[in-house]
Amino acid sequence: MNDPAPVTLTVTEPLARLTLDRPAHGNALSYAAMLALIEALEQAHSANPPVLLLTGAGPDFTVGREKAERVPGVSRQENLRLIPRANELLRTFPGITVAAIRGRALGFGTGLALHSDLAIAADTAVLGFDELAAGLPPLVVLTYLHRHVHPKVADELVLTGRRLGAAEALSLGLLSRVVAEADLDAVVDRTVAELAGRSPSALRLLKEFAGAARSHRPPDPEEFGERAVARLVEWIENGDRS
Repeated sequence: MNDPAPVTLTVTEPLARLTLDRPAHGNALSYAAMLALIEALEQAHSANPPVLLLTGAGPDFTVGREKAERVPGVSRQENLRLIPRANELLRTFPGITVAAIRGRALGFGTGLALHSDLAIAADTAVLGFDELAAGLPPLVVLTYLHRHVHPKVADELVLTGRRLGAAEALSLGLLSRVVAEADLDAVVDRTVAELAGRSPSALRLLKEFAGAARSHRPPDPEEFGERAVARLVEWIENGDRS
């Protein structure tokens, strides 16, 4: 029997709030929950608010995919394809995405943090890629992890599957900021409010260029600089500052 509403999305301009809502299971993402997550992300794309906040209900962000799950009538390939689909929807969301992380953010949960523009974590949060220990080589992780950390670090993280405290995760570049657990909600609310008060078009333009700068094949710096100037002038002259 599927869990009722494993993922919820509420949109109140200028903010959309997406909540992983299986707290009794560490917000583990079953096949049904992954479908619900993808649907919620697609709805967020359609609503197109300036800011999308990702949270987990209860003490954990998410312990990741339910790795041992077998779904009748669904091939393993079809099931696994949901992971890059969700990652891509989060990565390409036009506005700014903020992940608020407390407790465990393991496997796919760490991936959600990395695909968010900002990842703010409680100092008690735990991250890591635990797929290999469960018998699943995390090949999807390797399609993006090397863009965030040094290749040697990436290899060590996926091979050992060791769990990282928030401070180490921050030092490696997996997080944007770490705050005291008691302050997490207030810091996230303040950050989201500040972003929501900015020009939506300016936020989207910044995200566009940040993504290009972090791409697998970064553009030539001089060419990229000229492109940045041209786009900024276009933005200013069009008066697109809403």
